[in-house]
Order: sequence, then structure tokens, then C-alpha cells
Amino acid sequence: MTDIYKWLYGSRGRAAVKNPLPPLPEILEPHAPAIGATVLPIVGAAVIDGPPLGPASCQLGGRPWWPKGRAFPRGNDDAPLYLLAQINFAELPALPPFPSAGLLQMFIAANDLFGMNVDDPTKPLGFACVYHDDPNGPADTSSAPRRLPHGDYLPLETPFDARALSFQLDQMVADFTDYRFERLLPGIAADEDLMAAYAEWTSGDAAVSPIRLGGYPTFTQQDPRAFPGQARLGDTTLLTLDTTLGIMWGDAGVAQFLMHEKDLAKRDFSRVIYNWDCC
Repeated sequence: MTDIYKWLYGSRGRAAVKNPLPPLPEILEPHAPAIGATVLPIVGAAVIDGPPLGPASCQLGGRPWWPKGRAFPRGNDDAPLYLLAQINFAELPALPPFPSAGLLQMFIAANDLFGMNVDDPTKPLGFACVYHDDPNGPADTSSAPRRLPHGDYLPLETPFDARALSFQLDQMVADFTDYRFERLLPGIAADEDLMAAYAEWTSGDAAVSPIRLGGYPTFTQQDPRAFPGQARLGDTTLLTLDTTLGIMWGDAGVAQFLMHEKDLAKRDFSRVIYNWDCC
């Protein structure tokens, strides 16, 4: 089996990276240079069975840190939204052009679509992405919802019990559900046997963290950017939240938060796109 890191880093091979990918299956060895060229860095997250370190720490669910005097996020029905994830960049390894500080929060509605706008993801109905430069001032969570109305639900199993997150640098190759896959790896995309081998490898030995920043998005249905005119949705993966312990998107689905790299570099999160799909 070919070690694709010899293609990437020469004689140093795997010693050049902290978390190298596993060897390729034999059928994919001729495509090692092309596969290696798609590698992107990511920050992968693991869910910790315990509360976050503080109110502005990284967490899934729970009560958010929220600055006093600022209007709390609400959906198009004027109902307050629920915290899905909170990312404190000061607690993460460096991953340019992501911030090195500040607090990012994802809020969603509690309904059958979890606030997603199926018709036009650029016009959110029950979703808000908020970035705070300095999450150290006086906080006020009195406007945050404390319970779910009867009949409503969220993808989090325990939405009001915050669970801490830990992070590490990692990397991933192109995901075969990404709309750019045929352009990135045309030789694999055109062959059914190679596609099957690649899908098995990337979902098995080369699988990445179900919660991650950067890299490539994954979809259970079709990448919405594959449709004409939808490149405006952005090619930078801000955050991936796949179904994992304590999170269930419909029937084992996955959520993506996409944006443009130029917006990320400017710390402008006003145009983040929220999409989730399931089997």
C-alpha cells in the first residue's frame, strides 16, 4: 500500500505531520498524487462527557454566553432560538484564516426543519450565526429559552445540558459528496469501482471527526452548491456537525455551515449558510 504522505512530504513522509492519513487501498495507489493534492487541514472536535469550563467555553447545547444589552437571536416567528454550538477560538489550535480569538455561536429553531430554509438558504428563517470579538464582558442569559414547547424538538439529545468540546489539528481528503469532487479527482469519479473503494476508505480508515472546522463538507443527499448559480453559498466549511453521540439530524443526517473565505478573513459571519440533510 502506498503512503500518500511520501507524495506530499518526500523522504520525511508521515514524520512531517502529526496525524497522517492511513495507507491507501491497493486499487487507489495509482491515484495517490491526486488524492494527496486534495488534503486540507481541519480542527476536529471530540465531545467530552461533562460541562464546559466556563460560560464562554466551547460547548454543544446548553445556555450560551450572551452580552448584556444585546438583543437575543430570534427566528422569523419572533420566537427565541436555541444554542446549537458555541466555539471559543482561543481554545482551538491555530487554523488560518479562522480567528485565533472570539466566540462563535450557532442558534437554530426547534421545529421539523430545525430552522433551515429549504427554498433559499441565504435567507434564514430560524437560524442565526453570531460572532463576539470579546466574550469577557457582563453576560445576560435571561432571554435564552429554558424549555422546549410541547411538540418541538432539536437535534441535540439534551439541548439544555451543555457538553464540553476538545479539539486537535487533523486533516482530510476531498469528500466524494462535495460538488467539486469530479473536478478534484476525475479519474476516481469516473470509475464505479474506484468510487466504491474511495467511499469505503474515507468512511472507514480515513474517516474524520464528525464535528470539525475547515476541510470539506459532507452530505447524505446532494451538495446544494451543485445546482446552477449556487456557488454563492460559499466554498469554505466553517463547521460540520454530523450525527454522532448525542446529536441526531433526522435520519442520521449531517449539518453544514458554509461561507466565503473572504468573509472569514474579515470576521464577517453575516452570510453563513446553514444546511442539513439526512437519508
